[in-house]
Amino acid sequence: MRKLSITSLAIVLILALGVLAIGCEPDVVDEPIDEPIDEPVDEPVDEPAIDQITVGSKGFTEQLIIGEMLAQLLEDRGYNVNLVDGLSTPALREGQEAGDLDVIAEYTGTAWMVHFGREYTPGVDNNELYQMVKDIDEDEGIIWLDPIWNDNGYYFAAWPEFVDEHGVRTLSELAELYREKDGMIDTSVTIEFEGRPDGLVALEDHYDYEVDRDYLLAVEAGLTLVALDSREVDVGMVFGTDSNIEVHNWHVFSDDQAFFPPYDMTPSVRAEILEADPRVADIINELMATFPGGGQPATIEIVAESQRLWQMLNYKVDFEGMMPDEAAREYLLDQGLIEQ
Repeated sequence: MRKLSITSLAIVLILALGVLAIGCEPDVVDEPIDEPIDEPVDEPVDEPAIDQITVGSKGFTEQLIIGEMLAQLLEDRGYNVNLVDGLSTPALREGQEAGDLDVIAEYTGTAWMVHFGREYTPGVDNNELYQMVKDIDEDEGIIWLDPIWNDNGYYFAAWPEFVDEHGVRTLSELAELYREKDGMIDTSVTIEFEGRPDGLVALEDHYDYEVDRDYLLAVEAGLTLVALDSREVDVGMVFGTDSNIEVHNWHVFSDDQAFFPPYDMTPSVRAEILEADPRVADIINELMATFPGGGQPATIEIVAESQRLWQMLNYKVDFEGMMPDEAAREYLLDQGLIEQ
């Protein structure tokens, strides 16, 4: 038998003691070892990839409100926002084309007929016109996002008593009444609508009637509402989201032959901005989703519901004395898009 060296014996002894130690309970209870506590880790927040976003809007109530909504929401999400409001229609478009305005809300009908200079074919509906406008502007580096189906375009309205007395609810039925009365119905339109080739004359031709010009009151925009409110006229031109419609419960004659182009207010963003930070589109479309039919194709019911909503939003400013920024903030809070 070969003898173990002293070194080998020492190794064996150490291993044996180790085995005994593992198999024995300690005489005393070890103090608990403090384990590190996992601290909650905040989810990473996407930081804006662009330094500043400039939002532009026109100078009337609805535009001032949507401009504030867009600016306040983007600012809440961490963007440095510059709001430029009170602009004219040409200035709004030119500002976006020049790169001075990053985000605006324009109307589909305005883009098609004013900015693009296209002729409108009666019968094209809200969905079709939106897609046509979107496709054209995409080639120009301007991206149209989800629309608000509020069709703030040309309409004609009357007091409920007039409607009940004559049994007319559509423009076709109203045109028949004009024919019966040889056009002698007190009517108010804007000066601009009376003179433009696609205005009153084209409407009369399309619906086959004519207003006796002795019964026609042509006034500046906004005064048609005053004329109807004072009952100076029986039929007056309005715009789809005028707050006066809600206040007076006026009947709005449906454009049953689709003569007028839809004017659906839709946000658009310069493509350069979205290339740098696609999150901008997601944030704005989140706002669009809160409006009737948000992100879905338009229907007659959706358009009517959206018009009523914007009539009420405009009412808060026009009649209740709220500032546009206050009306916008109230809506964003009510929809849970921002926090108090």
